Amino acid sequence: MKNTIVKICGWTLLCCSFTASAAIVDFQVVLSSSGDADGYGNATLSIDDQALTASWNFSVYNIELPLTAAHIHVGAAGTNGPLVVNFGDQLSGANLYDVDLASVLLNPSNYYINLHNSTYPSGIGALRGQLGSPVPVPAALPLLLSGLGMFAWTRKRRMK
Repeated sequence: MKNTIVKICGWTLLCCSFTASAAIVDFQVVLSSSGDADGYGNATLSIDDQALTASWNFSVYNIELPLTAAHIHVGAAGTNGPLVVNFGDQLSGANLYDVDLASVLLNPSNYYINLHNSTYPSGIGALRGQLGSPVPVPAALPLLLSGLGMFAWTRKRRMK
């Protein structure tokens, strides 16, 4: 009976470790001047890969506010491309649904964030930052290791 309970706990921990790391993909993006010479900032972007929703926070400095637009565009570094995801004119927000977020997650380094203001309302915008590799989520690793440890302990105990 104890052996069965240990196996169930091990399987549960393993399953939880895979689902916990699969839902939210986080990006930290450096925003640099694309139009405004002394502007800079950073962006925190979280994408739920199952619900296809995004949460974001843009911290900007030395640019005229308010924003007139904020977007994700498709395009390699140094090239301009079409708008894919529209954040409106908000510096932060949550639960924005957009099916194009799935494409962003497939090849994030081919997308960039572009912020516009009244001085730089179109084209290159005031600030721009290329998405890169997602920030790893360390919470799933302990769950995975716990599940594997339970299996190893059960196997060792059975061999005695």
